[in-house]
Amino acid sequence: MAKGRHHRERAAGKLARKLGKRPPYPRILIVCEGKKTEPQYFEEIRILNRVPSAHVKVVHSEFGTQPRQVVDYAEALFKKSKAFEHIYAVFDRDQHTTYHDALTRAGQLKGALRNDEKKPVSFTPVPSVPCFELWLLLHYANIQAYFERDEIYNRLRQHLPVYTKGAHGIFATTSPALAQATQRAMALQGLFNPFAGNEPYTNADRLVALLISVRVER
Repeated sequence: MAKGRHHRERAAGKLARKLGKRPPYPRILIVCEGKKTEPQYFEEIRILNRVPSAHVKVVHSEFGTQPRQVVDYAEALFKKSKAFEHIYAVFDRDQHTTYHDALTRAGQLKGALRNDEKKPVSFTPVPSVPCFELWLLLHYANIQAYFERDEIYNRLRQHLPVYTKGAHGIFATTSPALAQATQRAMALQGLFNPFAGNEPYTNADRLVALLISVRVER
C-alpha cells in the first residue's frame, strides 16, 4: 500500500474520531458583561437541560465590562478551541462608550470565523437597552418607552421583590411568562434599532429560545 494512502487513512480515522465526539446539537459560547446576573440566568437554562458546560459555555468577560471588551474576549476565547457554532456577546447599553463599536465589530465577525469543522460561525451581539433587567421586566410589563437602569430595577422589584443581582432561580421564577416576554421583546425589535441606544431593546429572547432547544435526554 502506498505511503500516501496510509497517511490519508490515518487522517480519515483521526477526523472520524473527532467528529464522533461532536454533540448532536449546536455548540454555544456565551460571553457576558456581568459576572452574576446574566451568567447565572443562562447557566440555569443549561443545567436544567442537562447540557455539558463544554458544549454550552457561559462565562463573563475577562477583558473588562465595556461592550467592545466583551466582544473581543468572545473572539479570543473562541479562537482557543474553535469548538462552537454560535457565539453570543451579552452586554448592556448603560453609559458605555464602546457600545456602538461593539455592535459594529460583532457585525464584522458574523460568519468571518471558522470552527474546528471549518464551518463559518455565527457571532451575535445581545444588547440590552438600558440593561439586561429589561428582559426580565418584560415578563411582567409591556415596556415601550425608555427608562434608566434604576427605574427598570424599581419596576422589576414591584413584581420580584426579592430580586438582586446574581440571584439564583430567576429563569425558573420568570419562565411561566416566557411566551409573553418573548412577544414583547419581538415587538420592541420591530419598533426600535438597537444601534440608536436610546430606546428600549433586547434580543435576549432569541438566545433563550436557542438554549431551551438544546436538551440532553437521559
